[in-house]
Amino acid sequence: MKGEEALAIIVSLAAAALLAVVAVGQGLVPVASTDLTPLARFYLLNVYNGSSQLWGASPEVITSILWDYRGLDTVYETAVFFLAIIATLTLFRDAKLLPETAGAGRGMTVIVKTVTRITFVTIPIIAASIALHGHLTPGGGFQGGAAFGVAPLLLITAFSLRLAAERGWSKGKLLTVRTAGLLAIGLIAVSTPYVIAALGGKAGIGYVMQNQPKAWADVGWPYAITYAGMRVLFSGTLLFLNLAELFAVSAGLALVFTVIAMPTEVLEKGGGVRK
Repeated sequence: MKGEEALAIIVSLAAAALLAVVAVGQGLVPVASTDLTPLARFYLLNVYNGSSQLWGASPEVITSILWDYRGLDTVYETAVFFLAIIATLTLFRDAKLLPETAGAGRGMTVIVKTVTRITFVTIPIIAASIALHGHLTPGGGFQGGAAFGVAPLLLITAFSLRLAAERGWSKGKLLTVRTAGLLAIGLIAVSTPYVIAALGGKAGIGYVMQNQPKAWADVGWPYAITYAGMRVLFSGTLLFLNLAELFAVSAGLALVFTVIAMPTEVLEKGGGVRK
């Protein structure tokens, strides 16, 4: 490293430190505090408080916020993510994933393939655990789907896309799973009054993304079941929304990874791109 480069790095770090000190000193950035804001206090007092008319039936505060109190925000964010996937697929809509078009790669060494086989089994288990416990502990469907997204990358890298195609991996199947996940989210979002009616509950008013009864809408999903003397908490709609998000995100990421791993000449032909 030259002296001028070292001096530039030192000056940059000193300037950044000075700006940070000034910003904190002038109250321009938030600083950790033991005091709760009114909004944080509201969520903590209501999300798992059965005596409250505003509760979300989930001890995991973030899950209640994302799927119940601010459910529509989550739906919009999910829609943006999947619109990006749709745009990617539109560019290469005619590219076919077939053994003869997936390239001639044989994958990596035996050692890498052996380790990948072991890892490939554990990744879906971890992803499912993150999603299934998302209403109880930090995690959820999106995080579980993102974790699962590593699996197709390992499969394609270690074994080749050709092997994946020979074993039945296809754009159509992944698109079907992704679409089913999205449809499930939409159905669950508007399901509350109908689920209550099907369970023989009282008629009431529901709204989009409603989980538990609220002061302005008096119906809600059951939040737990009792089995063999144990109460199993599934937090109404929250567990099912996380599962639907798991399938939608994992299939969407796998679909994109599959497309971008296809040989360039196949993508150029399938996407209508001309040199």
